[in-house]
Amino acid sequence: MVQARVNFESMESGIPKKGLVTKSLILGAALEIASRSGLEGLTIGALADKVNMSKSGVFAHFGSREELQIEVVRAYHQSFQELIFYPALSKPKGLPRLNHMIGSWLKMSVGENTSSCFFIAGAAEFDDRPGIVRDELISSVQQWRSALLRAIEESINVGHLRTKTDANALLFQIYSIVLGAHHDSRFLDNPKGLSMANKLIKQILSDNKTSA
Repeated sequence: MVQARVNFESMESGIPKKGLVTKSLILGAALEIASRSGLEGLTIGALADKVNMSKSGVFAHFGSREELQIEVVRAYHQSFQELIFYPALSKPKGLPRLNHMIGSWLKMSVGENTSSCFFIAGAAEFDDRPGIVRDELISSVQQWRSALLRAIEESINVGHLRTKTDANALLFQIYSIVLGAHHDSRFLDNPKGLSMANKLIKQILSDNKTSA
């Protein structure tokens, strides 16, 4: 499960240290609830019960439910970067980096004993609900899609993928496969979702590889 790792001292230096620690603990519990029940399943009441605080005590740290949801999305995004994106940067540019990004994302989203991916699950919750929470989710998703697109373009530039490869189309295919695997594994309890996704992604990358 993705854990919140937020440096509140840099974000809110005017809050006493004890308040920062309390807010961090509350946010960690909120992230855990949202990972299981979705952002809409995150209520002040459920959160207050989990951290043994009053509702007013929780509200003192987050002025509204929407503010809480936004903080959770930001915490998830930061943890996603630390667990999925930053480790991939240690891999050589091209397919090694791209494969690492995709593989780690799939394992986190679809693998056993993992939480649901906010970038996928959140889209289903907020796809037709305009507002600041949806805007925050879109911003995070777009950043991840841009990182994947850069990795695809780097794979073309270093000669791992054919120069005629349509990077945006390949991104669409990869993203669609991960979404489908998430749906089959989470909603339909299909145990073959992860292996099928890996097989399909391996195939489309192979189809776009340069000739040996």
